[in-house]
Amino acid sequence: MRLSRIRSTLVTALLPTLLSTLSIAFGDSTLAIASNLESSIRVENHESDSEVRYSVVLLRGTVAADDASELTIVNTNTPAGSSPVKVLTDGKRFKALVELSEGRNAIRLEHGSASTSELILDFKPQTNPHYVRLIWMTDQSGETDFAVPDDTVTQDYANRLRTAALLMQTFTAERMKDLGYGPRTFALERDDKGEVVVHTWKGDQDKQDYYAQAENNRWWQQVRRWINDEHPDPMAKNVVLAAYTRKDPRTGKMLGHTALGGANLGLFGSASMFCWPRDIQSAMDVFQDGTEVDPTHVHDDSAFRGTIWALASTTIGATLHETGHAMGLPHCTDNMGIMTRGFDHFHRVFTFADPPSKQNKQPRKFSSEQEAYFSPVSASFLRWSPWFQLDDSTGVSAKSPRSRPNVEVDEAAKLVRISSSAGIPWIGFHSKDRIETFQEYGSHDTGADDHPESIELTFDDIQQLKPGTEIRRIVVVDSNGESRNASLPQPSP
Repeated sequence: MRLSRIRSTLVTALLPTLLSTLSIAFGDSTLAIASNLESSIRVENHESDSEVRYSVVLLRGTVAADDASELTIVNTNTPAGSSPVKVLTDGKRFKALVELSEGRNAIRLEHGSASTSELILDFKPQTNPHYVRLIWMTDQSGETDFAVPDDTVTQDYANRLRTAALLMQTFTAERMKDLGYGPRTFALERDDKGEVVVHTWKGDQDKQDYYAQAENNRWWQQVRRWINDEHPDPMAKNVVLAAYTRKDPRTGKMLGHTALGGANLGLFGSASMFCWPRDIQSAMDVFQDGTEVDPTHVHDDSAFRGTIWALASTTIGATLHETGHAMGLPHCTDNMGIMTRGFDHFHRVFTFADPPSKQNKQPRKFSSEQEAYFSPVSASFLRWSPWFQLDDSTGVSAKSPRSRPNVEVDEAAKLVRISSSAGIPWIGFHSKDRIETFQEYGSHDTGADDHPESIELTFDDIQQLKPGTEIRRIVVVDSNGESRNASLPQPSP
């Protein structure tokens, strides 16, 4: 301790002399060095020379100048046809969506009051055979048009669905990384040119039949049967939007509208497609668009906010919510989680403030804790999903047999015995209709092999994980992403 203090005193005493000597030796360059240190452009969520496995990155950062509004961002290897990067700023802070080409991308960040920065990112597409498939479903007529408020809206459904899917993919990767699981996200189906595929498929019934099925809660089952019979693929989670969703002008009733997900299907109406961004760079503009929605002409599903930005945020967020159900996620208890109504705030990851709406007359800033995300109870489950493994041969999946975990509920011993030769990294604990909490075991790094092969939990252990809440079911996931559910005995009334 005394030696440390002596050294500190010597450094403090000698520092002015050292700086003076450096100034004499290098002249004005000393000021230049200081100026560069104070005027840097800093990207906070991506490191240069790193690899990414998805094609649109969100850059978050700061400029040392008082105002970042002059910041320009250019990818020198931008994909053909991409629009200039839209930079959103708030004082010194900035956010931007940058589209990547396969391979090396040199991204230049320039500001009049700061030295130019360059961020090198290597985009390597995923090789995971599990993927998300995008489907624009018509009725048997083949009519592809979606509902619009007026004739100024273009019928470019493929671009809008593709853009929404890319935003969901980026959102997921960024939020998984923020929680320490690495930038894991689902793969999207791509063609030989690397373009995200949107299938346009004709249903086998008339829209009136689908409307009737929606009324009787049979529509989702019918569409799933159609997918499995006509377009089977066990590697696909299917995101289906119905082109034929309409608002009855006489009654105001929605026809062919739903948001429902599970198994291998997320099914959605297309009533809000008209407000979705047409390309990545227009997303920033859409999420800032305070134009009011006319509920007499279109379905206002904006969480009572009544504007374009809110309608786009809620409905794209809801699409991700239902896709989460198709990935096996239940509802959770976190108000900002995508698997609750947190999806209303999907836009906040890409912006700094809620524009004016029926709920707020002035722009409303929010903290990072008020941005939507996959809450830890959801993200920790997705970490082990086969749809979130970036490559087919990563981790322990290639080393272990693909068998489901064993779960034995011993009522006499008031004990749950769990085993898996692949190792057990995760257990979730559910109440009647949602997941309440979870436990992780070992590391969640790629290739980790420190997961226990057997675990015993007493009934009391389980109930004490969330006192006052009745845990009715557990879900066990092994390192291969295989899972098994088990119901727990309930106390007598």
